[in-house]
Amino acid sequence: MNRESGSVITAVSGDSVEIDQSAVRSVDAERVELRKVAAQNVRGDSVEAADSGMLSVRGSDVRMEDCAAGLVLGERVTMRECSSMLVFARHVDGDAKNVVTPAVAFAFGLGAVAGIAMLRRLRRR
Repeated sequence: MNRESGSVITAVSGDSVEIDQSAVRSVDAERVELRKVAAQNVRGDSVEAADSGMLSVRGSDVRMEDCAAGLVLGERVTMRECSSMLVFARHVDGDAKNVVTPAVAFAFGLGAVAGIAMLRRLRRR
């Protein structure tokens, strides 16, 4: 089991990884536990994070509490008081606040289509 605390870490891998109050670029393990961590890429079968900020999280079972994430990918995702840009999962529990919701995606697509149509008309002139 790897255990790190209070440092800046480039990459961590192993069967079970626990990181407290650190910054890490890449974590790849079967079981990952993060507390007060800033991480770029987190990958594991079981990922538990609390009070952390992550750019991307990928795992079978992802549990996050009071976290912020850019992209979350997983089979089962549980989020308590979390915010994220995108969540792709088969099953999501909790009260996640997502920036890109289905309504936002629809509005973005509609705006893109309208913008392309306007550009095409302007080019014809």
